[in-house]
Amino acid sequence: MALDITPLFDLRLRTPRLELRLPVQEELELLREVALAGIHPPEFMPFAVAWTDDPELAGFAAYHEQLRESWSPDSWHLELAVWTGDEPTGFQALVSEEFTRTRRVGTGSWLGSRFQRRGYGTEMRTAVLELAFRGLDAQIARSGAIDGNTASLRVSERLGYRISAARRSHRAVSPCRIRISSCGARTGCRRSQSRSPASSPAYLSSASRVRSSVVATHPERRAISAAT
Repeated sequence: MALDITPLFDLRLRTPRLELRLPVQEELELLREVALAGIHPPEFMPFAVAWTDDPELAGFAAYHEQLRESWSPDSWHLELAVWTGDEPTGFQALVSEEFTRTRRVGTGSWLGSRFQRRGYGTEMRTAVLELAFRGLDAQIARSGAIDGNTASLRVSERLGYRISAARRSHRAVSPCRIRISSCGARTGCRRSQSRSPASSPAYLSSASRVRSSVVATHPERRAISAAT
C-alpha cells in the first residue's frame, strides 16, 4: 500500500528569491516546458542518465508520479520544484536510502538555461540542506557532479563540500567520471578562511546570508518522518 504523502504538498522552503515546493500535476507540465526550452548545451550532457535526450520529454510527469508512489521508509525522493515569483525555474531534489541507519542524504538539481548564472543553484541547495540538517537531523549530505559540470562543483565548493570519491558511469551516451562530494552537518564542512576555526560550517554561513527558512506544519514533519 502506497504511503500517503499528501501533507508534503503543504511544505514550503523559502529563500529571499526562491520558493521550493512539491508541484501538482499542472505545474509538472510547466516545468516540463522549462526543461524543453533547454538546460545544457547540446554538446555536453551533465546527467548520468541522459533524460534530456528525449526531444519530447514524454515521461517527465510519469517519472515524478512514480517517485511519489514508490515513497517508503527505506527509499524516498523529495523532488521540489523551484519558483522565482510565479515563474517555474527547475528542480531541487533531496533523496535518501536507509536514512534511519545512515542519516545520509543526497541532492540533485537542474535549472532552465535562462535561470542559470544567477546564484539560484547555491540558494536552492542551501534550502534543502537546512531541511536535511536542521529539520531531519541528517549528518552527511552528498552530491555528485560529472567532470565538466563546473556550475555544480562550484555550488558544492561554496557550501563547504569536500570531494570524497570518484566513480565511472557507463551511461549509454558516453562513459564519464562522476565526482562525489560530501558535507557534514556540523564538523564535515570546510570553514571560511576569514572565520575562526570554531565558526559554523560553510553551508550555515550561506544559509544565514540567504535567510533560508523552512515553513512546515506538524503533519508535514510527520509525513517526512514516516520515510525516515
